[in-house]
Formats: sequence, structure tokens, C-alpha cells
Amino acid sequence: MLFSFSIFTERATHGAINNTNMTNVTLRNINKKYENGYEAVQNVNLEINAGEFLVLVGPSGCGKSTLLRMIAGLETITSGELLFDNKVMNDTEPRKRDVGMVFQNYALYPHMTVAENIGFPLQVKKEPKEQITKRVHDVARMLNITDLLTRLPKQLSGGQRQRVAVGRAIARTPRVFLFDEPLSNLDARLRMDMRTEITHLQRTVGATAVYVTHDHTEAMTMGDRIAVLKDGIIMQVGTPSELYNNPCNQFVASFLGSPTINLFNGVVQPTANGTEFIENNNGIRCAVPRNAFTHVLPSTTTQATLAIRAEHLQAHATTPTFTATVENIEFVGHETLLHIQTAGTKKILRNTTATSVQVGTELPVGITPEFIYFFDSNGNRM
Repeated sequence: MLFSFSIFTERATHGAINNTNMTNVTLRNINKKYENGYEAVQNVNLEINAGEFLVLVGPSGCGKSTLLRMIAGLETITSGELLFDNKVMNDTEPRKRDVGMVFQNYALYPHMTVAENIGFPLQVKKEPKEQITKRVHDVARMLNITDLLTRLPKQLSGGQRQRVAVGRAIARTPRVFLFDEPLSNLDARLRMDMRTEITHLQRTVGATAVYVTHDHTEAMTMGDRIAVLKDGIIMQVGTPSELYNNPCNQFVASFLGSPTINLFNGVVQPTANGTEFIENNNGIRCAVPRNAFTHVLPSTTTQATLAIRAEHLQAHATTPTFTATVENIEFVGHETLLHIQTAGTKKILRNTTATSVQVGTELPVGITPEFIYFFDSNGNRM
């Protein structure tokens, strides 16, 4: 691609930047299969609400960028239907879909100033000069780059160039914004700043947005809803809170959240007093509440994986479930992450107490029972 973004718009816009023509995007049984037989996207069904910021997240090669490119019209759809406001768009040319796309690489016209780069799509459409000038300044104020308008791209930092790329995408107020990992080339601090700016910008403009990333932190902090993909299949769709606290399978539970969720392999078995979990390696035992299971409570001894977040393991527990050795300590300000080991398995817990811990300490650890849940041998929620 020549640009870090492309504007595929036919509609001329005037006046305020706010986009009142929000678009509902529907994907029905979408598939992408290449000639060599590889299925990049499999039977995707997804409803993206008008004005919503939806994040597609998953590991490299899961099909999220392919899905985004099919929405843009840059990739053909093998089967299924793509609809904008109930109108089928499968055969609509990219430039007629009224979509603005921001790519990972933000190359700009090197001989054009920031103002000329932002206004170029409007110039191509032969907008009146005064309208282009007004639009460029409106966009620049939104992105806090007014003082950069006379600079060339070579005089900008990476974060400033990405702001210009986003600015050129919104200059025409497209119906749908599509972001394909736009922050992956920036350093950690800039990514954090740009996450906030992009989400604020999307709410200000009001357009529907679909954002692709492999970064679970970006997904959790930016999306109104998140769709988690694996091997071209959507695993689960929901709000960040829903996916973090109620994952449908082990992949979703492990992929989202930092630090990663703690997993204990073992069995669940009924007892005279209820249900008990016994870990395989060293016989860690704990009582299991009924609400730990979303489906039928196991009636016989069953293989299972117990999952619990780091914040729900208790350091210095008065009634410990197991004892572990502290291997590493990460101080992150408001809390401390303790990397612990028990019977050869490594876990992580958040320690927010004032009690000091040192590497090598033998630590009594408790499991908060109301926050545990289980996955079966196939990785599905029990």
C-alpha cells in the first residue's frame, strides 16, 4: 500500500466533523477460502452496532486482518453476506463503500506538508478550497496537531505521523472506520497515549469503528465490545468485562488479561459435602462452590482445569490452599506481582498488601473459591 490509510469514499461532506450517518455493519456466515484450500475465516457471524467501537483481537494468523479487509472490499468474500445498514455490499467497489482505513504503516506524501496530506483526499474530490482549509483545521484541532500543519512528514515523530494518518482518514467523515494494528510501530508510552486519543476521537466523530489488534491490552482498554478470533473462528464476543470475568473457553481466558490467568490441571469429584478439586502434580485440594460451573455439576470424577485470576490468589492466607516459593517480584507501583512456583508449576498472584515478601520466601497461598471456574479436557467452560 502507498499510504498508511486509504479513504474509499464517494460522499462529499461539509460543515461539522461529527458524523451523524452512523452505520450498522452485519456479517452473515462470512467465509474466506483461498485457492490452495486454506480457510482464513470460517463462518463468521457478527453484528457491529451503529456508532460502536468493536475490536477484533487474536494471535497472528487468526484471520482478523483478512476479516477487516473483506469489510473494506480489499479482499473478496468466498461466501456469506456483508451488509451496511441492511444493504448487501459484497460486490460494491471499495471506493464506494464510504470506508476510511488506517493501516499499520503510516507513510505519508514526503513532499507534502501535514495540512496538504490531511486535505489531499478532499482536493482529489475537488472540494472548494475554503472548505478544505476549514476541514483540515477542524481535524488538526481535534488531534492537537495545529502547530504541525506546515511541517513535512520527515520533521515529525512516529506518534505525530500516526495522528496525521488518522486525521487524513477522518477528514472525509466516512461511515465506517477500519483500523489495522495502527499503533504497533509506536513505543509503549505513545501507544498508551494514542489508545486514549483514538477512542476519544471515535466517540467525538460518532462513526462505527472496527479495530484490529493482537494486543490484549489494546482490546480491553479500547473496545465497547471485543470479538476474540482463533484460526479464523470467532471464539466469543462481548464487553471487556464479560470476556474477562466470564470467558467461554480456556483460549479466551488465557488470551485476555495481564498477567495471564493461572491454570491448575486435575480432577473434580463429588464428595459427601459437595464437590472437590484435586490438582494432579502435588495434590492441591480445594472445595468447589456450585456457581463455579456454568453447566451440569459433574456427578463422577472428571478431568478438569481450574482457572483463577492473579488477583484472586491470596498471599499470606490464614487458611492456605497450598504453599509456594517466591521466584520473582515485579513492583508496578500500586501493586506487586509475585511469580511463584509450587511442585514445578509457575503461577502469578497480585499482592496489594503491605506485607513485605522476598525472593525465596515460602508463601502460604489461598484460592478465593467464588472466583474460580473450570474448563473440560477440550478447553470448553464446564
